[in-house]
Parts: sequence; C-alpha cells; structure tokens
Amino acid sequence: MICVTGAGGFVGRHLVRRLASEGRAVRAIVRSGDGSPHLDGTVVVMADVTRPATLERALDGATAVVHTAAIVANRKEPYRGAYDAVNRVGTANLVAAARAAGVTRVVLLSGLGTRPGRPGSYLATRWGMEEAVRESGIPHAIVQPSVCFGDGAPFVAELAALARRFPLVPAIGGGGTRFQPMWVEDVVTCLTLCLDREELLGRAHPVGGAEQVSFRAIIQAIGRAIGRRRATIPLPVAVARAQARLLTALLARPPLTAAAVELFTLDQTTALDAVERSFGFTPRGFTAHLAAHGLDG
Repeated sequence: MICVTGAGGFVGRHLVRRLASEGRAVRAIVRSGDGSPHLDGTVVVMADVTRPATLERALDGATAVVHTAAIVANRKEPYRGAYDAVNRVGTANLVAAARAAGVTRVVLLSGLGTRPGRPGSYLATRWGMEEAVRESGIPHAIVQPSVCFGDGAPFVAELAALARRFPLVPAIGGGGTRFQPMWVEDVVTCLTLCLDREELLGRAHPVGGAEQVSFRAIIQAIGRAIGRRRATIPLPVAVARAQARLLTALLARPPLTAAAVELFTLDQTTALDAVERSFGFTPRGFTAHLAAHGLDG
C-alpha cells in the first residue's frame, strides 16, 4: 500500500491518479475538505500531519509513503508559525508514524534550491522537511523540482491572472531570476520511479524541465499563450517585502507573500540533463509546451 500525503494538492492528486491508473494500491491522505472531490474512486483517509494521533490509522498497512503535503510559499501562513508547524514539525510527525507502521520507503516532494535558511525563514522550514526525512532511518529519496506547469498549475495560473489584468507584470528584483519549469506529469514520473528503483534512494534529486528561463521570459510565454503581449516592470526586493507584509495583513489570499518574495530572489535551476541522468527520460520544456498545449495542457 502506497500512502500519498497532500493528495488533494496539485502534485498529490496527479500522483494519486497515476498510481491508480497503474493498478497500484494507493491511499490518498487529505485534511478535511482538502480537495478530496478530485480523488473519486480512490480510498481517501482524513489525517493531519500536525496531529500525530490521526496518522496511525492513515498509515496502517502502508509499505511506502510519498509526502507531498506542505504549505507552499504562495500561500498565506494561516497562523504565526504555521509554515514550521506543517512543513518541518509535520514531516517529523509523519516519519515517526511511518517508522511505527513499518513503512519501508519514504519519498519526499521538496523544491529546487532548498537549503538551510535563517531561523524563522520559509526556506528553513522546507530544509527542515528534508532533514526530518534524512534523519528518519527509513530508506528514502527526495525529489526537488523547480516550479511546475501543466493542468492548472498554480504558479502559471496566478501569473496568467496578473497578465490578463495588467499590461505590465511586476518582477521582483527586475525579473532576471531564472527558473527551470517542470511539467507536473514529469515530476510525477520522478516520484513513482523513486518508489521502484533502489539506486535512487539515499539522496536528493534536483530536477527541472528542458530549459532554463528568466521570470521575464515566463511572463512573455504566458502572454503569447493568452494572446496578449505582456512585459515586466522591475519591483525592488525591499518594496516587494513591504507590499507582501501589507497584503498579507489585509487579505485572506494575498497575491504576494513574504515567503514567495524569499524564493523569488533565488535562481531555481539545475543541470539541464539532471532528469535524464537520474531518471532516464527527457522532460518537457516550458515554452514549447505552452505553445503547443496552452496554459492547462
């Protein structure tokens, strides 16, 4: 039995769909009201990584866990300390429950560029997720993709919403930050291969798509996909941080968070052949995919 945490989320629901289509025994773990309608026909269990008592039943009989549950950087912290409570402490709770359940493999979905961060930073909470898995004593693999595209990916959808409304899209730090966007189905392939291949265990795998593009180039590609020519306007990092604090204080779903500003100042790229070397296939490229399939392909 393969348990998938965060199964109501973007990558999680694609992964559950893939595993089910392959005939594997899969259990989708979601929080109450956390996207379970997307998982029709799959065994769904409600559990919360911040509540260890809920994890025992969720992992009963599991042989492997794929952990995709996290508060992502573009989401407002629902309460002070929530990023750490869910990402770092929640992962520690999960691996403790996995050890108790006799799980023999843990695969973690992390992010490209994850590294130790200053105490209290968003990066520190994501690094804490990885450390909890590394220190678990359970055979494991960590997949670190760049931002995802395809089938309603939040990163692309939110930028497209801005591009539809404004002729100039703000670019933190000037728009030169580089990304290596990865098709969500390619990310899912990497996760599933980590369930099957022993040689992928014991290390982190930085992965990205077939091309490296700047934020400016991403906006231009999205503009072409929606039929509107768009450009970027530089937004100094200090101004972006101030705006993020104000928007977070005023709005339930702010278009910019301090965590997102933190990540948008860092390049998220790796070797262009990283996927081929580790996983044996060539991933899709962002701009060619958008040109051929549009935003939701």
